[in-house]
Amino acid sequence: MTIGEIASLIIALATTGSLLYISRQVNVARQQAKGQFLLALDSQFEKFNNMTVRLVNEQGFTPDGKDWYEVFGLMSVFERINIMSEDKILDIPLIDRLHGFRLRSIIRNETIYQRLGATGSEWQDFIDLCYAFADYYEQQTEPPRHKTFIERVRKLDKTSYKKDAFRF
Repeated sequence: MTIGEIASLIIALATTGSLLYISRQVNVARQQAKGQFLLALDSQFEKFNNMTVRLVNEQGFTPDGKDWYEVFGLMSVFERINIMSEDKILDIPLIDRLHGFRLRSIIRNETIYQRLGATGSEWQDFIDLCYAFADYYEQQTEPPRHKTFIERVRKLDKTSYKKDAFRF
């Protein structure tokens, strides 16, 4: 082996090592960014913790007046999550693990569900996310664990329109 060949081999090994190191650093940075992003998402949901507690714990809770601001805000966070899911930034299993209970509690509430059914054209991203959750749940267990959620979601129509959808 000549000195030129040895030098080329050393350069190739060094380049390969550098590429592996850079790849690992990029992966670590991506994981750190995702962690920071999830914490930021948690802070968005924190604004609506009182509403979430009411939806989860108060059977028959009917939003009225200013409650709707919080309901719409909570649903809007899920609309942003849907966009991130469609862009492959977040996946449905992770969203479900962290915030699925919030989404299911919205769909479980009869008053919110009826309003959503009447104003689907205003909540297209929210409904798309609900459909993605329903698809995910159907794939997970037989029979599906969240059967009522799936049935309700399948009845939502993104074309339903109501004048003054955000007036209460």
